[in-house]
Amino acid sequence: MAQDPLKVRFWGTRGSIPTPGPQTAKYGGNTSCVEVRAQDGTIIVLDCGTGARLLGLDLLKSASRPLRINLFIGHTHWDHIQGFPFFSPVFMPDTELNVFAPAGLQRTVEEALTGQMQYSYFPVTLRDLRSRIHFTELEEGFLRLGDTMIETQYLNHTAPTISFRISSGGATVAYVTDHEPFWNSSGSQFKHPGDQRHIAFLNGADLVIHDAQYSLEEYPSKIGWGHSTVDYATEVAMAAGVKQLVLFHHDPLHDDDEIARMEGVARHLVKERGAVLDVVAAAEGLTLEVQGTRQAQLPDEASALRRRSIVGERVLVVGASDAEVAMIGQVLAEDGLVFLAAPDQQTALIQAGEVPPSLMIVDKQLPQGDGVGLIRQIRSKLDRPNLPAMMLTNESEAPSGRILVGPADDYLARPIVSPMLRARVRAWLTRALTAFDEQRADAGVRGEASDEPPASFEPVGKTLGGAYASLLASAPLFQSLSQDQVARLVSKAVERVYLPGQAVFRQGESGAHVYVILGGQVRIVESTPEAPLVDRFVGELGQGEIVGEMGLLLDHSRTATVMAVERTRCLMIPQDDFTQALEQSPPLAMGLLRLLAARLQNVNRLLSRTAPDPLTVLAGRRTFHDQYRRLAAGARRRRSSVILLSLDVHHLKEINDHFGYSMGDEVLRAVADALVESTRTTDLVSRYGSDEFAVLLVDAGHEQVEVVVDRVTHKLADLVQRRALPRKVECSIGIAVSPVPPESAEELLREADLGMNRRKI
Repeated sequence: MAQDPLKVRFWGTRGSIPTPGPQTAKYGGNTSCVEVRAQDGTIIVLDCGTGARLLGLDLLKSASRPLRINLFIGHTHWDHIQGFPFFSPVFMPDTELNVFAPAGLQRTVEEALTGQMQYSYFPVTLRDLRSRIHFTELEEGFLRLGDTMIETQYLNHTAPTISFRISSGGATVAYVTDHEPFWNSSGSQFKHPGDQRHIAFLNGADLVIHDAQYSLEEYPSKIGWGHSTVDYATEVAMAAGVKQLVLFHHDPLHDDDEIARMEGVARHLVKERGAVLDVVAAAEGLTLEVQGTRQAQLPDEASALRRRSIVGERVLVVGASDAEVAMIGQVLAEDGLVFLAAPDQQTALIQAGEVPPSLMIVDKQLPQGDGVGLIRQIRSKLDRPNLPAMMLTNESEAPSGRILVGPADDYLARPIVSPMLRARVRAWLTRALTAFDEQRADAGVRGEASDEPPASFEPVGKTLGGAYASLLASAPLFQSLSQDQVARLVSKAVERVYLPGQAVFRQGESGAHVYVILGGQVRIVESTPEAPLVDRFVGELGQGEIVGEMGLLLDHSRTATVMAVERTRCLMIPQDDFTQALEQSPPLAMGLLRLLAARLQNVNRLLSRTAPDPLTVLAGRRTFHDQYRRLAAGARRRRSSVILLSLDVHHLKEINDHFGYSMGDEVLRAVADALVESTRTTDLVSRYGSDEFAVLLVDAGHEQVEVVVDRVTHKLADLVQRRALPRKVECSIGIAVSPVPPESAEELLREADLGMNRRKI
C-alpha cells in the first residue's frame, strides 16, 4: 500500500561554478541545491549552491511561518555553499535554520560560511543575520527529524564528503554528490569494497540523485578530481535495485545538448542491460513525487550526531617509497595524526607490537613478503581482527577480475591523490573510533579519568613496558636521554586516551604520575580563593609536552585542572621513575627548569592581563570578553539564550568631589555587591570601566529581564541605606537579550547601550 510521498524539487543542478546563459537554459546553470519536503511538513535542503537564492524566495512565499529549515551540506567546497549569503530566510528573525555537515579538513562549516561572509566579500556577516542558526557536525550513522530518518555515509571525494539517504512515509531518496568510483572499473562488476559499500547504501532506494559530471570518454583525464561518470552512476543504480536515477552535478562545460546526450547514454545502458530503471537528467524546476511502499528500518549504526576527533591516532605506513612516505607523513600531520613508517614486513611487525596503530596503510608488494599476509599478521599479533587496513597497489583494477575479498578494507591505486587519501584516512579512523566506542559501552567502561590507570582494556590503560621509547625520545624534553634511560623511564608507563572535555586531572587532586602528551591538546585552568567558581585560563599544551610535573616536584596536590580539548593520548609515567630520571640526568633537569621558567613567564603575562579588579574583586574588561566567549559557546551548544546588562554609575565625579574618593570607592563596591548578590554564581559580573559594569546571565531570556532588574534595583537601594552612602546613587542599565549568543560580546554591548534599551535604577 502506497504511503505519503516525498516531494523533491531541483533548484540548482550544476557542479563547480554557475553557468547561466542560453546554452544551459534547459537543465539550468545554478550550482547544487535540492529541496525535499516530507508529508509532515519537514523541510530539508540539500546543499546551498546558487540555486538556494530562488529556493529561499519561494519558501518565504509558500511555507508556513515561522520557518524551520534543515540544511544538509555534503561538504564545504564553494559550489555547495556559495548561495548561503543570498538565502533570504536567514535574514528573517522568525527563521530557525539547522545546518548539518561533516567537519571539513581545515575548518568547520560554520567557519567556512563565516569566511565567505566577511566584509571583504559581502556586506552582511554571519553573526549579523537575524535568524536562529544552529550548526551540527555529522559523521557516518543516522539521525531523525520528526518522522524522517536520515542515514549518512562518506563518499570518495577530495574533501570529507557525506551522502544522505532520506526515508519518510515509506519513500527513500538518496543524495550522492560529489563522488568518484573507488576503482577505475567499467561494466556491472564492482570489485572494490568501497564501491560495494556505496551500492549497499543505495540499495532499494526509490530515487537516487547521483553525481554524473563526466562522460566515459572524459574520465581518464579527470581521475582524482572526485566525480563520477554517467556510466558509473547508472551501473551502481542498477546494481542497487534503484527505481529512479537523476543525473546530477552537471559539468560547467556541458551545454544542454551534451547533457541530453549523456541522459541518452544512461537510458541506452539500462535498455542494454535489460534493467528496470527510470533515468532523467536533473533540470532546474524539475519536481518529483517519490512514492514508496516500504517502511525504513532503524539501521544498526551509530548516531551521526556524535563527533569523533581523530587527533592523536596512529597510522602505520609500510613499504611505501621515500617520496610517498614524505607525502603521506605531511598529509597525516595536517590532521594531528601520529605517523609511523616501516620499510618492510619485519620492522612493521616489531613496531606494531610496540606502538599499536589505529590504522595501517600497507603496500601490496613488500621487499620480503606481501601486504596481504602482513595485514593478517598484525591483526593477529594485536588481537584486533577489525583493525582498519588500506592497501597501496599499482593496479587500478583487481588483476584477477574477481571481487576483492582480501583482508584490506580499502585499496589505493597509485598515483596517490593526497586530498583523497586524507579524506579516506579520516573516514576509516572515525569508523574505527565508532566501533571502539561501542566496544567500550559493551564492556561497561564509564566514568571520568583519574590518576589511577584503568583496568586493562586495549588501547586504554594498556601496559606498555619499553614500547614507547622512540616516541618519548622524540619529545623535546627527553631528547637528551640515552636509549637505556628512556627505556627505564617508560618501563612501567601506561597509555591513556582522553575524550574532548574529559579531565586528565583536577585541581586539588593528589597524583602519582606525570603525563607526556603523545597526540592531541589539553587546556590548563585554575580557580582562586577570590573566585572559586570561575576558571582562569592558564594555557594550552600539545604533542610532546608534559603536564602534572608541578604536583610531583612540590609533593602536594594538583595546582590546576587539565582538560582535553580534543581526543588526546597521554603517556602516564610513575612519579618515582620520573624523579629518578631527573636525578640521574642533569640535562633533563635543566630542560625541565627551562620549561618551568617559560611557563611561569607565560602565566604571569596571562594573569596580569586577566587579574581581577583590585577595588571590587570582579573580573576586568579583558576577562569579561575571554569568559564571554566560553560561556556563549556553551549556551549555543545548549541552544539557550543569554541576557547582557550594561550598567553605568551616574555622578561618580560629583561624589568624589563632594565626599572624597574613598566614598566614591564605596559606591562602586556597593554596585558590585548588588550585582553579585542579585545574580547566580554561574553568571559573569565584571567591572567593565571606571564607572561601568557588565553582567552576562546565561540560560536566561526575556521573561527573566524584569525579575533581574528589580532584584538589582532593590538590592542596591538596600546597600546604599545600610552603608550610609550618599542618597543620590543613581545608575542606568542597558539590556540586550540574544536567543543565539554571538561569538563576541561587542554586538550585545552595542545593543545594550542603545538609548531605547536603557532605564534608570
